[in-house]
Amino acid sequence: MKKHLTIIGGGFSSWIAASVFAKSNYSIDIFEGKKEYFGSQQITPNGWKALSNLIELKYIQKYFEPFYDIYIKKFNSNNNLELLYKHNLLEPHYNYGSIERKSIINFFKKDALKSNIINVHNTCVANIISNSDYNELIDEEGKIYEAKLIIGADGINGVSRKFVVGSNNNIKKKKIYRTVSFDLNTYKLSKSILQVLIHENGYYVIYPAIIDNKKATNYIFVPNKNVIGPPSLNDKILNYLIPKDLKWNTTYSSFNNEEKNSIFKNGLFLFGDAGIAIPPHTAQAGNQILEEALFIKKLLHDNYEFNEIVNKFVKERYLKKCMLAKKSSIIGEILNAQKITRLLRDYSFKLNGAGLFDKILSPIWTSESYD
Repeated sequence: MKKHLTIIGGGFSSWIAASVFAKSNYSIDIFEGKKEYFGSQQITPNGWKALSNLIELKYIQKYFEPFYDIYIKKFNSNNNLELLYKHNLLEPHYNYGSIERKSIINFFKKDALKSNIINVHNTCVANIISNSDYNELIDEEGKIYEAKLIIGADGINGVSRKFVVGSNNNIKKKKIYRTVSFDLNTYKLSKSILQVLIHENGYYVIYPAIIDNKKATNYIFVPNKNVIGPPSLNDKILNYLIPKDLKWNTTYSSFNNEEKNSIFKNGLFLFGDAGIAIPPHTAQAGNQILEEALFIKKLLHDNYEFNEIVNKFVKERYLKKCMLAKKSSIIGEILNAQKITRLLRDYSFKLNGAGLFDKILSPIWTSESYD
């Protein structure tokens, strides 16, 4: 009997899941809903390895902007940038760079739709009602659909998580400012470099990207308090790198407050941010979704059934992702440190930046083998 799956959500994690399950002959109903994609996705070495096992890289290589170095700098008392540490990415042969979110989602969507067994619903699921053998999905127009096996990939604030967890009271929201510049001079200053610029009000992450087939610079500002926005930098030299006319978009990174919860209920499995969201400080949200998709792909290849996949996921992936979320929170606290802790952070980067990277990031970037 042909296996059928329903996917709630139309973003990064949804279409990756659709691609993986479609290749294992699952017929799929996907409730795509509203589509809002912005900016570029950092692909760290572990994410690149997973990506290379999920999709043919020749189709996305030309959209990939590589990073060869990571610069960590701080704004000193004169509002000038002072280098704390430079990390070379070529020596250990890391593949690290960025791909436009819209592009990577479209690649997985196109790959999934090759199967001709996917039915796309351009509507949002507004409610889920549990019955004994199946669930009823009610969309925003009041239409009712029956679904037995479901992947909820509509984010940490979506209806899937509310159905499984019952409450979103433990969710924390971190304000994140994002924007893109198409200024070529700015792009030249950013090309091949990921820059982390630590300011007293928060920190910038700046890196090159290809957006809408144009060379661009992707900007993120993470404030240390939600009431603070990107600072005004009235400096002629700094404004070459961070132009004054940037139009910032206010977004929110939502994540669980270090409290473990169920990710499966009555046939509905939470995948991606809907299950466990990772704070933004290690750029692992998307990369872990790629790793998880590869984990599921291997199990499907070995003919595991849906419920067996969920059980193995909970045992082998869930706790690891909880630890990554905690580590990311700690790194955020370090980058936004104040007073004495800030001085210790700066001294540590200058004295032993390589040791800090090896201790903090190397374990994250080292991919697991699912052969």
